Amino acid sequence: MLTKEKLPHIISLVDDDSEEVRDQVFRDLNDYGTDLETDLVEFSDILNLKNLNQIKPIIEKNRRDWLLANWKNWYTEATELDKIEMAMDLISKFQLGVLQQTALSTKFDFIAGNFLNHYPYGNELDLSNYLFRVLDLKGNKEDYYHPLNSNLYNAFESGMGLPITLVLIYILIADRIGLSVVGCNFPGHFLAKIDIDGEMLLIDCFNNGKIIFESDLEELSPDAFESLVTITNTPLTARTVIKRVLSNLINAYKEKDDTVHQHFFRELLLSTPLR
Repeated sequence: MLTKEKLPHIISLVDDDSEEVRDQVFRDLNDYGTDLETDLVEFSDILNLKNLNQIKPIIEKNRRDWLLANWKNWYTEATELDKIEMAMDLISKFQLGVLQQTALSTKFDFIAGNFLNHYPYGNELDLSNYLFRVLDLKGNKEDYYHPLNSNLYNAFESGMGLPITLVLIYILIADRIGLSVVGCNFPGHFLAKIDIDGEMLLIDCFNNGKIIFESDLEELSPDAFESLVTITNTPLTARTVIKRVLSNLINAYKEKDDTVHQHFFRELLLSTPLR
C-alpha cells in the first residue's frame, strides 16, 4: 500500500522509461484516494509541469469522487442561504482543490467586516456600490464561458464572474450584515432585487451594479412586463439557484470541449432533487 512517505519516490517514476513501472505507479496513485492532492502539497518541490500534467487525470477523478461523496451535505442545511453557501463552497473546492487557501465563509466574513468598517450604517445600495464599484467585481465579458466564472472564491480572486455568481456574493454578504438582497431568476441574466424606502430596485451585478427601476422593465419589454414582475416577486429556493449554477457549468465545460466534466455535472444536475 502506498503511503505518504513514499509519494516522492513514486512521483519520480511517473515518466519512467519502463511502461510496466509507469503502469504500476499510476495504479498506486489511483488507489491512494482523495487525499493525494493535499498530501502532494508537502512535496511540491519535486513536482514539475510535466509530472503534474501526467497525474492531473488522477487528481481530477479524485475531485469528482470527493464531490459526489459530499454533494448531498447541503440538502440538510437549516436555511436556503446556508444550502446555497455550502453547495457553492463544494463546487469551489472541487474546481480549485488546494488552490483554495481559505474557506469561502472566511472570505465572506472578511468582506462583510470591511464593508461595516467603511459604512457602519450602510444599506443595500451602499453594499452594491462597495462590491461592484469599490472592489470592482464585474462580469467576465471576455471569457464568459470559462468554468471558473461560476466559482464564488475565484470571483474574489479574479474580480470577475457570471451574473448569478456575483448576485450570490451580494446576497450572502448582505445576509451577514443584516441586509436583505434576493435573487431574480430572469432568463439569460440573473439579477438581484432590493427594497429601498419601499421602492423595488433591480441590481445588475454583472454590469457594475447598474440600477434597474421597475419602470425600466416596462420600457424594455412592454409585452412581457407582467411576466417580468411575476419573476421579480417569485421567491427562489436553493435548489432552483443550484440547478441554474449546474446548468451554467454544463454549458461552460461543453464550450471548453471538456466532455468528462460536462457529463459529470449533467449527472450531478439530474441527481439534485427538484424540491
